[in-house]
Amino acid sequence: MSYYYTVAALPTLRLGEKVPISEEEFLQFAEDTLKEEDYQILLKSRLDSFEPTGSVFADSILSWEKELRLELAKERLAKLDFEPPHGLPESDGRDVLTEQVRTALSIGQPLEAEIFLNKLRWDYLEEKKGSHFADLEALIVYYFKLQIALRQEKFQKEAGRQVFEKEYCAVKRAISNYGEGEIE
Repeated sequence: MSYYYTVAALPTLRLGEKVPISEEEFLQFAEDTLKEEDYQILLKSRLDSFEPTGSVFADSILSWEKELRLELAKERLAKLDFEPPHGLPESDGRDVLTEQVRTALSIGQPLEAEIFLNKLRWDYLEEKKGSHFADLEALIVYYFKLQIALRQEKFQKEAGRQVFEKEYCAVKRAISNYGEGEIE
């Protein structure tokens, strides 16, 4: 089904710029203009969820995101020389993101690394969008991009540094305690 009006009415998103629409406004507009089954698929298209959406297109994007996060976890654990007690989930092998992840992790500043990863996600979505201009797939890409843009908009250097240092210390303590047979 085509959603020319819906897509045409949405403001342009640009990574790194002020986001012109809230997630709530977008979802309300989508609910008002999409078929119910398409709206439900859109609602399930969340970067923080890997549950099936009902759309092969959206699920392929989530599969890519899962691979990215899995590769990040592998590389971070390797740097710490730590083996989790239950291991990591298996890769489906569809996307190989090793080099991109190594590049991101080689960036000295955590904020800059996150910005790099968001740009990687954004570029992937641009590629996936391809010839989808006024259909559900275009709206799915828009929603994923909106989530990325909103996330990046929340980045604040000083607050981020404080949270990072707190979490990093907690991870170091947990690893140290794990080596001593304790788990925090």
